[in-house]
Amino acid sequence: MEITTFNQRKNVPRMFQFQRMERIVKAMQHPTSGVPVREQKSFLSTIPNAFTGTDVSEWIIKKLHVKDLAEALHIASLLCYYGYFFHVTTNEAVQIKDDNELFRFQAPYFWVSTNWTTGNAEYAIYLLKRTLRNRQRHGLEEYEMVQLLFIVR
Repeated sequence: MEITTFNQRKNVPRMFQFQRMERIVKAMQHPTSGVPVREQKSFLSTIPNAFTGTDVSEWIIKKLHVKDLAEALHIASLLCYYGYFFHVTTNEAVQIKDDNELFRFQAPYFWVSTNWTTGNAEYAIYLLKRTLRNRQRHGLEEYEMVQLLFIVR
C-alpha cells in the first residue's frame, strides 16, 4: 500500500473545487468589497464580526453574477456545509436563508485545504476504527466505504 498525502496527489478533483471555494471565501472576507461584517445585536448580546444570510446572498448575486436567488442561497449553503463560515447560534451546518440569521467566517486554519496532510494510513485507521464500533450507529457512509476499499487495495 502506497501512502501519499493529498498534496502529493495533484489529480484529486475535489482539491480544485475546494481551492475555488476558498478563493470565493477570501473575496467575501475582503474589507471593502467583501461581505459586510459588523457587530450584530442578538437578543441581549452583541456578536462581533458577524454577517447575515441576506448579506451573503446579496454579495453572491452581485459579485459572482448569479441571476437567481435560489442559486445564490445554494452556493452559500455549500460554503457553510464545508465549514468556511458557520451559524452563530447552532453547531450544525444549516441551510442558508435570505434572512437575518447570523454567521461568522471560520478561521483559515480549519479550512479543508489545511487538512490535506493526513495520509492514507491515518484515514484508513480512522475508517477501520469506525467500522469496529456499532455498525448501525457509526456505520460508514457509501463514499467512505469506497475510499476505504481504494486505500486497502
